[in-house]
Amino acid sequence: MTARRAVLAAFVRLSRPKFLLESLITVIMGCTVSVYSGHPWRFGPWLTVQLFVTATHLMTHYCNEYFDLEADRAHTGANTWTGGSRVLVEGRLRPRVSLSAAFVLLFGILALVMAMPSAIERYAALVVLALAWFYTAPPVRLNYHAFGEVTTSGVLTLCCPALAVLGQAGTVPALLFALGVPLFLVMGARMIVMNFCDRDSDLAVGKRTLPNLLGPRRAALLFTAAQIIAYTGVLAMTVLGVLPAPAGIAVLLTAFLAYPVSRKVLRTPPSAADLLGAARIALLATVHAASTCFAATLGMLVAVVWWAPADGLPPSSVLACAALFLGYTVLFALAQWQDARDRALGLPGSNPADFNPAV
Repeated sequence: MTARRAVLAAFVRLSRPKFLLESLITVIMGCTVSVYSGHPWRFGPWLTVQLFVTATHLMTHYCNEYFDLEADRAHTGANTWTGGSRVLVEGRLRPRVSLSAAFVLLFGILALVMAMPSAIERYAALVVLALAWFYTAPPVRLNYHAFGEVTTSGVLTLCCPALAVLGQAGTVPALLFALGVPLFLVMGARMIVMNFCDRDSDLAVGKRTLPNLLGPRRAALLFTAAQIIAYTGVLAMTVLGVLPAPAGIAVLLTAFLAYPVSRKVLRTPPSAADLLGAARIALLATVHAASTCFAATLGMLVAVVWWAPADGLPPSSVLACAALFLGYTVLFALAQWQDARDRALGLPGSNPADFNPAV
């Protein structure tokens, strides 16, 4: 591999593109909620919000790599899910490359925010941008003061779909919160598991995540409680008719994934004493959280296809939601294929069941 290709490969690895799918699906979910609520889908507002969300998510990756470098260097059990990309730790790129990329995106995102048509959209976008930047950046450093789990889950499952609905409809229906709050709880629980895996290295650099603040047992109980509350809420909202039946049933079906993760976390919380086990629990928690967002979006799409035409919405709005969901599914499948190919080739950081000692 030439030096230029090696640098490009390192930068792509630094960007961690497959994780951008997490925010992509929640924007699509917001679009389905908007169409189901009776608002025609519009291409321009969707594109603006999607560009904003994806660019902000990518900026956060670069920010985290730079401002979390000390914690990543202290990490002795990094894997696909935790400990960063390892690109800066391994010296494949200089830290200033990551910070420079974050600033370039920041300025571009600010220009995009100023182009948003309404004041409420601009204010909401600025709040999301601030939370993303100060997730690890000083002086706030949310993930260093036990606010990282709430920030990540709130931005992904509430703010991103809310921005999508605001762009489409100019308002946020109660349905979005009935759907988003359970996903928020599941994603927050998933982030607790991620920070479980980083607990020892985080303690070494003074990083106060929830597992460090609460301790392993109480953090594991909080994880399980979040799952119970989330699924109880979905069941109640579905029975009461607040959630469309297809969406509620689809999310409830993911409960079978919540049980084994909760059991593992309660019995053996992830720790540096079992690096392989920690990586596997992180994988299970990630699959579970992703499945809830996927199921919620699929359920809303079914509701849109089943009921929306009777409400007089143009067929193009229904087709747009279906096309967006299909596009996401294709990208997700390609990401899985790429992961399998990387594992077969033995590329760095490609196996979620392996860990890479810090350099």
